[in-house]
Amino acid sequence: MKDIIQFLPKKVINQIAAGEVIQRPSSVLKELLENSIDAKSKSIDIFIRDSGKTLIQLIDNGEGMSYNDARNSYQRYTTSKIRTNEDIFRINTKGFRGEALASIAFVSQLEIQTKNKKNPIGIHILVEEGKIKEQIPINMLKGTRISVKNIFYKFPARRIFLKSSKIEFKHIINEFYKIILAHRDIVYRFYHNDKIIYFLKKASLKERIKEIFIKNKKLLPILIKKNKIIIEGFISKPNSSIKKGNHFLFVNQRCINNILLHKKIIHSYEGLLKNLKTVSYFIFIYIDPILVNWNIHPTKTEVKLEEENLICNMIQQEIKNILCCQYKVKKEELNNSDLLLDFNSSKKESLIFMNHYDSFFEEFSYKEKVTQLDNWFHQMKKSNYFIDVNLTKKLSNYIFHEKKIKTFQINGKYIIFLWNNENIILVDQHRAHQNILFEFFFKERKKKLISQKFLFPIEIKLLNNEFISLKNIQYELIEMGFHLYFWNQSVYLYSIPENIHQNILVEIFQNILTYNFINGAKNNKKILIQSISKSAAVKSGTELHSNKMECLIRDFFSCKNINYTYSGDPIFFIFNKNFLKKTIL
Repeated sequence: MKDIIQFLPKKVINQIAAGEVIQRPSSVLKELLENSIDAKSKSIDIFIRDSGKTLIQLIDNGEGMSYNDARNSYQRYTTSKIRTNEDIFRINTKGFRGEALASIAFVSQLEIQTKNKKNPIGIHILVEEGKIKEQIPINMLKGTRISVKNIFYKFPARRIFLKSSKIEFKHIINEFYKIILAHRDIVYRFYHNDKIIYFLKKASLKERIKEIFIKNKKLLPILIKKNKIIIEGFISKPNSSIKKGNHFLFVNQRCINNILLHKKIIHSYEGLLKNLKTVSYFIFIYIDPILVNWNIHPTKTEVKLEEENLICNMIQQEIKNILCCQYKVKKEELNNSDLLLDFNSSKKESLIFMNHYDSFFEEFSYKEKVTQLDNWFHQMKKSNYFIDVNLTKKLSNYIFHEKKIKTFQINGKYIIFLWNNENIILVDQHRAHQNILFEFFFKERKKKLISQKFLFPIEIKLLNNEFISLKNIQYELIEMGFHLYFWNQSVYLYSIPENIHQNILVEIFQNILTYNFINGAKNNKKILIQSISKSAAVKSGTELHSNKMECLIRDFFSCKNINYTYSGDPIFFIFNKNFLKKTIL
């Protein structure tokens, strides 16, 4: 029988290795940035074209390379970072494997221009498929210029798996964020398609977070020093209205993924978050390198910590202590997952307001019973719930013909009314109004929407990444009735749709920025309408007069879609009156 186990050809070996390290354009940027940082650069210019698909170029003023070092740098397993087996267990640099440039050179057209201070002239090298195509001496300043062109140009099977330009650019920006957070003593200039996107000078961690991610007032500092472990950074406040958090965790200035630690941080906020809000954190862990094993993943995003449980518990406990001091919450309450605290609510203590009572509704006049119903309804929304279509048709028909509907509000969140003296209808007022607005905007979007004009334009200041994201969808916004102009990191609004109040404009744009159409969603218009409707809908905790409640109920049950919101959340529930009494009261 013929032997079947054979040695792989060198080309196949290189292709496998390159696939582990270089997965997309952002992988190239990550490796090049790390090399520039290891070269002690104080200024880095980044040029991206077509979201990295045709060009990724870095220019730094680091130490540069000699002629021989430049020729060896793109070979596999060549590195200046480690010398012995012991060095692997004391990693203090970004790179150490000697695989990055070799992998990049194999899947792209690689140009290296470099010069160190010891040599009077530099060298230019062109590499394709891992082989030198050209090398010439050049005049240049100390430092390195690396250009990576046409990634995967020889591998069409790999290239077709790249995502849209928006998604690939998002990945590039995320890698950029990881570097600029960890290495803030470097000046960065970031260009995309010949337009400058970021110009970042040296900054403190708080300043860097503020200029890119979150305003200063929404941050809480964290600092722990124990057992030769230093943990520092910032966490967001629970009431920061964040719907999509920024999660950055660093070990010895390298960004990592750690599911256990992430869960511990999120769990620290248990009971303090409402309405699907989340948190942001920017946490840096400094620990003896000998206690960290980086050699478990080619991209070094996963790490094994010798003191992982200790570090996780330290961070969780410190966050709980900070939140206790900030909001005067008992520590034991932070472990109660059923606790629902509302920090932004301005509603009165009175939970019941209506002009007409009946014998059933009077039984809800005790605060603890209302709270019990509130918590129970909260749990119901998380479970799978199915509504009989025939039953909803009968209910809609009843509301259409009924002259007067007696409504009742609970906790400023839910509207209750009786149906045929037997059934209780429980409606989430925010979600119901959200569907009303969605169907209105969706229907009217093809018409010329009436706008309310301002005497003077309203300015909304934006972070760099927000400015780019909104500008990408400006035509969809104009179609929706927003007349706007982008200038100098701000958007100027000259008019807005007539049924949107200007007080919620900032919230609307915050919601727009959190939705995934910025990251490459296909149906931008639908998701944009969804975002605006959610922002403009009546908020939970808003007290409504009985007439307004009745109007909302009638408008809602006239909608085409009443069972669920357009994001898939249930809006109302139908209960038998006796069942509700027995279960809740």
